[in-house]
Amino acid sequence: MYKWKVCPIQGRQLKDVHEEDIIGDFRLCHTYRGGGGYDQYPHIVHKRKVGIHAIGDPTLQFVVQLYGCHLDCPYCYVTKDGIFGEYVEYASDEILNSFYLAVERYGCGVFHLMGGSPALYLDQWSVFVRHTWPLFRFHSDLLLTEREYTSAQLSKIKGEHTIYAVNIKGVTSEDYYKNTRRKLDWKLFWHNFDKVVSSSINFYLTFTNPDLSYIEEFNEKIRKRYGAGVLEDSFIIDLIDYNALKESKDGCI
Repeated sequence: MYKWKVCPIQGRQLKDVHEEDIIGDFRLCHTYRGGGGYDQYPHIVHKRKVGIHAIGDPTLQFVVQLYGCHLDCPYCYVTKDGIFGEYVEYASDEILNSFYLAVERYGCGVFHLMGGSPALYLDQWSVFVRHTWPLFRFHSDLLLTEREYTSAQLSKIKGEHTIYAVNIKGVTSEDYYKNTRRKLDWKLFWHNFDKVVSSSINFYLTFTNPDLSYIEEFNEKIRKRYGAGVLEDSFIIDLIDYNALKESKDGCI
């Protein structure tokens, strides 16, 4: 039986997570309270009619934070102890039971796999995609640089109740390195972008802390490669000065 590596809310993260939102090793995300781009999500799903038969509140997400990341972003609001620290292994049905409890108690309407880099677990997403259909929405993130995506993987996560944030961490090699402390493999990046577009999964683009002097040039590459529609509903995520990061900047990481 497959076991998910789940990071409980711990360490410095507790400075930025409301105690009443913690459900065991999981948490709730109130999209209009947390910032960081999640406040755009309800508008996008309404506009695109994502999960039109779903119940529950689309502004209230049940968040499963997965262990591990291939990046080392200095601004990461999760902080290192939340993605490389202790983790607890859960079977899929155990996670779903906690989700259904959140639905019953709080009216939660969205199941959200978060990281770190949640697509490191991409082969297993389909379990939750199937079990959230048709009553709940499924949401997660693709960074385009975790691993090589395949058409088979992406076809299994497609559904009218699913939508994905494709997060661009840099619009030049230098920009990407500044934001992630990693070199950008452009070949992998464009391969995965091609696969995402050709798969016809429902997605929108987010740009985290991009170099604004190059973003229009980058977007023009996207228009020429895929058409202007790919940029619909895209937005920039500005950095937030989280309390946990204030402590991290003082040398605690």
